[in-house]
Amino acid sequence: MENKNTTWEESVQRYQQLLDALNQLVQDTSRLAGSYEKTNVDFAQLIYENGLYEIMKKADLLKEYERAFEFMHYSLKGQVAQLQQFRNILQHLSIKDPVNMPVN
Repeated sequence: MENKNTTWEESVQRYQQLLDALNQLVQDTSRLAGSYEKTNVDFAQLIYENGLYEIMKKADLLKEYERAFEFMHYSLKGQVAQLQQFRNILQHLSIKDPVNMPVN
């Protein structure tokens, strides 16, 4: 295996590729969280406006559904926040990477 030093251009390209992919993941996960929330709000509106919540309550599903929604909703929102934190860490790492520091 050849010992190859990474050039500044290669380093910048690699970090940019990773950050671009992470940005896309943040956007897609945010959209997923928004879609999940909207779909569940529509569902809740349907069951409460049409009195269908009584059936869900009778089947002991209403509380379970609400807990499941809250868990998934906060999980998705937390995932977006964590991905944004990862992005910030990688941005700082790219600045601190020795390959990207000028030689004095």
